[in-house]
Amino acid sequence: MNEYKDNVGAAYKKVEQPLRHLTVIAERAREAIVVVDLNGTIRFVNAAWAAMHGYESRQELTGKHISIFHTKEQMKTDVIPFIDEVKHRGQLAGPVDHVRRNGTPFPTEMLMVVVKDQAGKAMGLIGFATDITEQEHTKDELKRYRNRLVELVKQQTDELKATNEQLQRKIAQHEQAERDLKQKTAEIATANEQLQDQISEHERAKNELQEHRDQLEQRLREQSDELAAANEHLQHEIAERKQVEEHLKQQTDELKATSERLLDLINQVHARGHISEADVCKAIGSPEATSSPTNNRRAILEKVFRENIRLQKPELNDTVFD
Repeated sequence: MNEYKDNVGAAYKKVEQPLRHLTVIAERAREAIVVVDLNGTIRFVNAAWAAMHGYESRQELTGKHISIFHTKEQMKTDVIPFIDEVKHRGQLAGPVDHVRRNGTPFPTEMLMVVVKDQAGKAMGLIGFATDITEQEHTKDELKRYRNRLVELVKQQTDELKATNEQLQRKIAQHEQAERDLKQKTAEIATANEQLQDQISEHERAKNELQEHRDQLEQRLREQSDELAAANEHLQHEIAERKQVEEHLKQQTDELKATSERLLDLINQVHARGHISEADVCKAIGSPEATSSPTNNRRAILEKVFRENIRLQKPELNDTVFD
């Protein structure tokens, strides 16, 4: 046991001078610094290290084990593996969790280096620590912000996807509407061509109808003129027929008067048994009878009697002269 203490004392004396030199430098540094031997015993801490862990005096920390700055769980999972790796590599940087005097854990970013003597043999470890609580808070905020940003991006992406799908549907509807419009336009163009053909046909039919109408009107005018001429001719014939009828009526009246006189003469013949030639001429109203020979008197009478019988008494026929 005494031999172990002597060895430790001798080793400490070997590092005491370099440690004092490092102490002067560490005291002026703002970064938290700790010096431990290879067993983890604290040989030096600067004021920044003590303040970072909640201690007012750095002297009260000298000689204590480095485990006072960590929980058992931190020593097991972080510190011991970290120190072993430092001893193996010579130095190491990385995150290491610490605990304050009041038991509050906090994160740090540490750099630990192996201290060697002039012969190159390891004598201890120097640790440099930076409290990254604010950085972690910032990191957490950034993480939350990133998560929120990711959520917003996802939300925006979903909305954009929904909008894009809606836009695609609208584009499809628009394209369908364009196809329908093109089809309707083609149908309207076809219908317009058919309508133009019908209009042209209608115009031709109208022109033909107008031409036929003009022909009918021309024929109607011609027929009207013909009818007017025929009516005029008819009126002329009617007038002539009226004149003929009037003349015929006059002759008929004269003949009736002559017949009546002849009947009277016949009655006289039956009554007196004879009649004079003057009476006959007077009865027929003919002056030629007086100059005619006696032989013609009977012929004249027969002619007159026969004509009178034919016109007035057809039932007698020729019995009078028989």
